[in-house]
Amino acid sequence: MSARAARWVLVAVLAMGGSACNMTPHYERPKQDIPTSYRNPLPEPSPEMPKPLSQWWKIFGSEELDTLVAEALANNHDLKAAANRIIQAETQAGSAASALLPTITASGKRSVDSPQGGQGSDPNPPTNRTHRLSSAYVSASWEVDLWGKIRASEASSLATTLANIHDREAVGIALISDVVLTYIQYLEGMDREAVARSNIANMKAMYAAVSERVRLGESSNLELAQQRNVLAQTEATIPPILLQRERAFNKLAVLLGRPPQTLALNGRTLRDLRVPEMSVGLPSDLLLRRPDIRKAESNLMAANANIGVARSKLFPTLTITGDRGWAAQYFDTITNPKSIFFTLAGTMVATLFDNGKTRSDIEYSEAKAAELVETYQQIILTSLRDVEDALMAVRLQGDLEVAQQEVLQASLDAYGLSSEAFRLGMVDYLNVLETQRTRFQAEDSKVQARFSRLEAAVSLYKSLGGG
Repeated sequence: MSARAARWVLVAVLAMGGSACNMTPHYERPKQDIPTSYRNPLPEPSPEMPKPLSQWWKIFGSEELDTLVAEALANNHDLKAAANRIIQAETQAGSAASALLPTITASGKRSVDSPQGGQGSDPNPPTNRTHRLSSAYVSASWEVDLWGKIRASEASSLATTLANIHDREAVGIALISDVVLTYIQYLEGMDREAVARSNIANMKAMYAAVSERVRLGESSNLELAQQRNVLAQTEATIPPILLQRERAFNKLAVLLGRPPQTLALNGRTLRDLRVPEMSVGLPSDLLLRRPDIRKAESNLMAANANIGVARSKLFPTLTITGDRGWAAQYFDTITNPKSIFFTLAGTMVATLFDNGKTRSDIEYSEAKAAELVETYQQIILTSLRDVEDALMAVRLQGDLEVAQQEVLQASLDAYGLSSEAFRLGMVDYLNVLETQRTRFQAEDSKVQARFSRLEAAVSLYKSLGGG
């Protein structure tokens, strides 16, 4: 075959490859009935309230929290691992796409064979006992994508890359939420310890007062023992509070990608954090805002492309190979025009019998895609549930904090009145004892209610896909 004829064959094959059949099913996003609004609406935020979308944690108004989040995004090892998974997927996509173009290799060879006719032969004439050959050539091999197998494989790899990108987004949202919530837990521990120590100081003062009354014969040893008991119970609440706070501190350090020994925090109270005002948008927004939903859809797109890869194996593959180079017995004559050679070949390979393997692969790919359709729809429903739960928590925890403030104020008033009445001898000690316990419980519950309200806000931002 002449070089001109070879070029025409290559052009024809290229044209055939450009009009390749596509075995991949047309992808359509699975239909899901999504409500037009949430069951638990929130009041619209005031116009002066800032509403950043990508940096929602700044609404809490803490510079230290902003710094912690920035450090976590820069140094957290789980987030870095997710970023490297993206790179892995990108390189796999590039590897799949490389099959769309020919593979070209260059080779050179120098061989010496003796005897010329093979081992045990009697070369004739004797001067030609040794056979030498020098060659240099370029080879090309190309699988024509007649049925779209290579393109489907590339599409699957690209969809997997998108899934890894969305996975990193999900890791980032979870990381930010964990940093914010853990910081809030740390501040809750600071407030609960302060409340407990303040009450311990008041109880010690009351214990001294009761001791003086016992010395004067105005109170009994039973009342003194009761006051000592309630004081000891309050002191016993300190170690669990400190343990919970230290665990939050250590967790926060790990989230930042550093050992706990190197972390120092300046925050002291939950009162320094601003309770955010929020708006949630429409339920349909979740399809674009939640990275776990987008990851599930990317996985579904990859599975849909894999069906095309499996189906194309039913059809023959066409591979074009060619060589062009120089070969001569002596190296100094290799550039002689007579030493030029070329080959061009087309190979068609079809599987005639594989005991149902290809059909099984197709059925597996179709079943996998069907499974991921159900997974995608379930994730949407779970996302709607997460938002509804968070909306309900935001509203009710806000109501609870307001109610708890009323409880606290009433308990403080009752404790003040009963203490004064006890000093004047107007009430017995049991009244004071009961109001002491109520005051401590109300103050501690008020701190926990504040934490729960902030926690609900974090959960809402997380369920909305971060802002």
